[in-house]
This record gives sequence, structure tokens and C-alpha cells, in this order.
Amino acid sequence: MELTVKSLRLEKYWSQEQLAQLSDLNVRTIQRVEKGENVGTETLKSLAAVFEISTDELKNAIDNERSLQTEEDVNMIKDDSQQNKAKEKVKSIKSFYAFSVFLMAVFILFMLPNYNGGENLGPLIVVFLSFSALIIGLAFHVFQPFGEEWEKQKTSQILDQHSKGSSSNSER
Repeated sequence: MELTVKSLRLEKYWSQEQLAQLSDLNVRTIQRVEKGENVGTETLKSLAAVFEISTDELKNAIDNERSLQTEEDVNMIKDDSQQNKAKEKVKSIKSFYAFSVFLMAVFILFMLPNYNGGENLGPLIVVFLSFSALIIGLAFHVFQPFGEEWEKQKTSQILDQHSKGSSSNSER
């Protein structure tokens, strides 16, 4: 485990308030130090004395705190980004189903009554095929059957085939 100011404090079972009292610092200063923010020389000396370590070791602990904070921020941003992508995907699937139901309702409610015993069969077939093409096109856009995942799988399959082929050729 990396040495951080928080880990030093928790190792001694101190709260931030207790550390602030022992070091004659403000609790807010302790919070800033634990976030990896820059602090003054006197603060460093005071904390180093309380923890019984050198100021260089304390600076390293603060730097570790800073890097951990940065990693947490990056992970939070990644999580938010993935969550937003998932929400967008769900919205597009939802709109696909709503649009499909709408087109089917339009066809059933407005087109089929115009069948007239087969008199309008040609136009009805054209409208049906047009609606079907719209639904299929939207399905390809929403569900992406040939999207990035498919490309990755195919690429790995082809690379596996090539590596197997080249290894069997080198054995001959």
C-alpha cells in the first residue's frame, strides 16, 4: 500500500480533528492535505513532526495522495462516460420500439382499411415494404449488428487463423 497522509492518520486511529489538534492546524488544512493540495512549509513541518517522519517523506505521501485523487477522478469520469453511453443506448432502443409500434399502428389503422377487396393491393405492398425497410434500417442503426464488437471479434478470428496457418507452415 502506498504511503499517504490519510493512511498515516488512520494507522494511528486519529480523526482529522484529532490530527488538527495535535499539529496545531485547521481541520480544513488537514482535508486539503489529504486531497493532495499544495501546502506551506510550516504545515509540512508540523505534520511531519506529529507523524515522526521527515518532510521529504511527507511530501511523497502528499504526492501519492494527489496521484490517487487523480486516478479516482479519471475513474469517475470513465464511469460517468460509460453510464451516459448506456443511457443513450437505452434511449435509442426505446425510441426504436416506439417508432416500430407507431409504423405498425399507422399501417393497420390507415392502410388496411383501404384494401378494397384487393383493388389497392399494390400500393399496400409498397407501403408495407417501405415501413419494413424503415424499421430494419433503424434496427441496424440502433442494435449495430456489425458494429465495433463484431469488428473486434472478426479481427481476432482472422488473426487467430493467420497465426495458426503460419505456425503450421513453419512446422513443415
